Amino acid sequence: MRPTSPLAFLPLSLLLLPALVLSQVDDCEPTKHFQIDDIIGSAAAYGNTVNVFMPPGCSCKESDVAKSECVIFDCDCKCDLTAGACDMNCCCDSECTAEQIQFFTEKDLCLDPGVSDPVYETCYSPYEVGAVNPKYPMRSDDSAENAYKNLLCVQTDNSGTKGVFFETGTTRSELYPSADEAFVTGADCTTTFDYSCWSPSATISSDEHYLLGDTIAATTGDGSTNMAAAFGGLLPLPVADQSGICNEANSVKFGEYEEEANKCKREKRASDLQNQCEELDFDFDRFTKDFYVGSTQNAKDSISATSTAGFVQVEVATVSKAGANVYDYRSTGDVLPVTTWNTGTSTCENALKSLCYEVTYNDVFNIIAVTARVEVEDIVESSSAEYVDQEFSVEFSMYGDPNTARRSGNPGYIFGRPVLAGRKHILNDAAVMADTSGFQVMSGVNGECDVSTGDFSASDANRGTTVGFGEDSSVGCTLSLTEAQLKAMCGGTSHTGDYLYDYSNEVKMPWWLTSMNNLTSTTKVGIFGNADPMDITQWIDVTEKAPTFSATFSDTTLTCSNFPTATHYKFQWTYVGSTTNPQAKIMSARVEYSTSPMTFLDKRVAGATQKFPFTVTVDWTYKELNSEKYSPPPPPIIFSVPYDVFYPFQIDNAAGRNGGSWIVIGLAAIGASLASLFLI
Repeated sequence: MRPTSPLAFLPLSLLLLPALVLSQVDDCEPTKHFQIDDIIGSAAAYGNTVNVFMPPGCSCKESDVAKSECVIFDCDCKCDLTAGACDMNCCCDSECTAEQIQFFTEKDLCLDPGVSDPVYETCYSPYEVGAVNPKYPMRSDDSAENAYKNLLCVQTDNSGTKGVFFETGTTRSELYPSADEAFVTGADCTTTFDYSCWSPSATISSDEHYLLGDTIAATTGDGSTNMAAAFGGLLPLPVADQSGICNEANSVKFGEYEEEANKCKREKRASDLQNQCEELDFDFDRFTKDFYVGSTQNAKDSISATSTAGFVQVEVATVSKAGANVYDYRSTGDVLPVTTWNTGTSTCENALKSLCYEVTYNDVFNIIAVTARVEVEDIVESSSAEYVDQEFSVEFSMYGDPNTARRSGNPGYIFGRPVLAGRKHILNDAAVMADTSGFQVMSGVNGECDVSTGDFSASDANRGTTVGFGEDSSVGCTLSLTEAQLKAMCGGTSHTGDYLYDYSNEVKMPWWLTSMNNLTSTTKVGIFGNADPMDITQWIDVTEKAPTFSATFSDTTLTCSNFPTATHYKFQWTYVGSTTNPQAKIMSARVEYSTSPMTFLDKRVAGATQKFPFTVTVDWTYKELNSEKYSPPPPPIIFSVPYDVFYPFQIDNAAGRNGGSWIVIGLAAIGASLASLFLI
């Protein structure tokens, strides 16, 4: 092999000179949808306004490249998922105090920070050494292998290789292709996910401070002389059993909660609804009135029949009911409504529909407050058994900064976490108003499309189901229409309330099929799971393929054609960064609409109705990127030599030509001469 440079054969004394270094959402959320800061400063105050390549929280591994243009990077501290507060057991979280980190460390609870492991083997195994040029009758046995077991090891690793990274490209179009490029006709939108997340099992410790996964003690009574363990002595979180029925044996685990509420069903017994209403399934007082939870984990050891020492009382924060106002009882002091049986109308009034516990803890992980948000409804007695839906959820937060923000990964998205979403800030073009519940589509509550009217109801019909990263999903609802109502809707008018959105002069569509910002402002999604709302460059648009169809109704076939009946969201995602520590990001997003004919089938009965389906789908497409091994370029040579220093020898790097030996010898001789000059 010929040298690629004349300096390749200079003596080591010349080469070992100093190198020149170059410088380098959910059910617990309030009604308000957007986080809008009261004070918006200049755009320069909100992070890196040109960074679209490397996410925040990562370090650039590429030499001589500005951070704003770096595509070769690595990331750490993936467990830091709450901005402005210390995450449980996250020892690399810079927002945790030294005392908190020491507490996590002593309990051996530190979570994986996500730092890339070394990619080099430091020793050759005996089998690899024994396989070098084997020839008969040479052989190796156990004693021979033990003799050279550690002969070939690397004592000092001075390799410049910094790992293997995904090839993302360096232009905006490569990093974030247009929707037309990302979602071509016939593209395979199905992806198999083998991701599994670490989930600690419930612990049964007796410490003063709560640990992640600990159960929470609960007791009920008058607060003085008549106390008893509630729900087996634990704070309940009912979930659906195998039949979908609410199972109250499940309990809250400290620090753990799902992004969406647990949904289950209660059987409404025709002959026993009054008892269910006042004492059992539909009485929300069972979960809130005279209800206490342990402030410390070991409070379960001190449940007393005569005292609530060591416990905090659950307070009802809000009670909401369809068609009525939402009351905040913490500030108004109004009398709470109660679940009651109305004999005259055979109705269970203010029956429990949903419940969300909000648990607040301090910096030593003791519970200091528990509030409950309750939603109620009226249930009318029926002649046969029916089922009623209920929802239960829990939210944990640390007492302190109210402006903490939930992340969906740090930086790469975690599968199943909400897709970050919002729209451009109304006061600052450099910021984003992030929706607290993430990217949402219609919920299809009880299977029926939302045609209600009132404050926010029309625009909120397209919300309710949070989209999880990487999760293909489909949500549907049905709308009951008479023949006349179908014709009216097809012609652009509604039959009960204004639930049609005027997309254009030709296109009308139901609110529940529109994008989450009602088409008045382009919806944006976070590129990474920790996208900063104060830096709009960390977000990309959900581009819209505008519908061009115009609905028509045929009186002959009773068919409405070319009316929007489905919305399709398409996301393209990939991995970036180090291949040993990949970070998931969104590359492109699009929303499209489709139609299907709606035919009224039976007009024999006057005023007959028919259900027509509407659907919203979410598809995720993985784009596989090539990977490359990266080594930084060698540092520049810090000295120069005359152009004729090798005269009278000729330097020829052409491959396959004879005479290379004397050139090498000559170069070595010259190198020795130069070295002697430096040593004089």
